[in-house]
Amino acid sequence: MGKNNFLTTLIILLVFLLSITITVSAFQAKLNDRGRDVMEIQKYLKTLGYNAAPDGIFGRSTENAIKDFQRSQNLSVDGIAGDNTRQLLKKMISEKVSYELYIVDNGDTLSGIARSKDSSVKEIMEFNNLSSVKIKPGQDLKIPRDKIIKTVSNNKSTAGSAASKAENAQVYYTVRRGDTLSSIAARRNLPVEEIMNANNLNSDFIKAGQELVLPIIDFKAVKNNSSAKIKEANSSSKQIVHQVQRGDALSSIARLYGTNVDSIRRANNLNGDRIFAGDKLIITDYKRGPFSLGRGSLIWPVNGRITSNFGWRNHPIKKTRLFHNGLDIAVPSGTPVKAAAAGEVVHSGWMNGFGYTVIVDHGRGVETLYAHNSKVSVAKGSMVNKGQQVALSGNTGLSTGPHLHFGVLQNEKPLNPKNYLP
Repeated sequence: MGKNNFLTTLIILLVFLLSITITVSAFQAKLNDRGRDVMEIQKYLKTLGYNAAPDGIFGRSTENAIKDFQRSQNLSVDGIAGDNTRQLLKKMISEKVSYELYIVDNGDTLSGIARSKDSSVKEIMEFNNLSSVKIKPGQDLKIPRDKIIKTVSNNKSTAGSAASKAENAQVYYTVRRGDTLSSIAARRNLPVEEIMNANNLNSDFIKAGQELVLPIIDFKAVKNNSSAKIKEANSSSKQIVHQVQRGDALSSIARLYGTNVDSIRRANNLNGDRIFAGDKLIITDYKRGPFSLGRGSLIWPVNGRITSNFGWRNHPIKKTRLFHNGLDIAVPSGTPVKAAAAGEVVHSGWMNGFGYTVIVDHGRGVETLYAHNSKVSVAKGSMVNKGQQVALSGNTGLSTGPHLHFGVLQNEKPLNPKNYLP
């Protein structure tokens, strides 16, 4: 009899322990809970448009968001995120375009990043349109999260529906040591306030390991699908891709193409003026295309007799054999000097040996130089059109008489101007 009682008690105990195990193993996040599970639920809710900050703290706002979601999906409304609620959230999230933003650090490799993010090198390369596994510190990588459905780039429906999906995109960024909210905002062309609002932050204090939602729309795929629509709306129906060079600014790029900064911002969905060398910008509303150096691409800056050609010569003042890196064209002092092509003035003023000099940058490393002038007519940083007056010829600097020294350079290497004149 005692043995039977012992077996009964043992069975009851085992059943009790089993029920506890099942209860513990079941997913559940509720009021006052904290941690990764809570943050996961909050991020799902945030992406779906509910008022939930992904801070890992299950407060009243998260509870109310859960209740709102449960009501909308005809679930039991208790404000607790159990398995049913979680799975339904994940299912709905799988239809969103979402990725984690990862900034490459020193020593990072694509294979190492893929392993740490439970992804594959191929998947990351395809998602970032990479043609090589080479990456460099500071480079941005988008890491696909969960069940990413890449329907935006492959969608065969209208551009409008693609834009709608892109608007729902969320970018997650994990704060690194040394990061500040202002540095993250500057890097992503975002106002600090937008990041604070997106994450329900009361101050700009952030810490390493914290995950932020960056309210950035990925329009790259939308541009591919809506190119026809863009062309329709654009009177020129043409686009130029400008690769940002070191020292470029949106204002100088706009002047270079005869457009305005706002037009460039709209075409590239920029929220600010910050750009980086290597970035590619789409220029849609432009008056002039990129300069291409070739026969007849330049006009004569003045009409006169060539007194010294490009090449080796005996210098008329130094009395030694030196290389002459331009054309000397004899004209009376005060003759208007015209820009040989449109571009940006990068030097206007005195230059040792050349006297009053103007240098115009035409893009793609090509510059023209106008020297020995009596007066300059344009300021540094201004844009000039082809044929516009840039100076008045003269006899300043190392010169034996009134003339214009006209030079052409590509990547600072002097070229023979005659090869590019009519």
